[in-house]
Amino acid sequence: MCLQTEGAPSPEGHEVGERWVCSCGDNFVYREGFNRAGYQTVEWWPAPAIPQPRNARTKARRGLLFGPRKG
Repeated sequence: MCLQTEGAPSPEGHEVGERWVCSCGDNFVYREGFNRAGYQTVEWWPAPAIPQPRNARTKARRGLLFGPRKG
């Protein structure tokens, strides 16, 4: 559905591995794969989001379940 909206990238003319994020938040990657008929094609496929690293200072405190150790 996202690839049929205005502003979506065209089906051809992109580098393999290029990523695109829709305005709704869905992620797509231009890669090689097999379509429903079983033929090998290069097109836009759904992909998971790339994780962003957290800030090192806030990561240590927020990641602990019960807080820092005492003692």
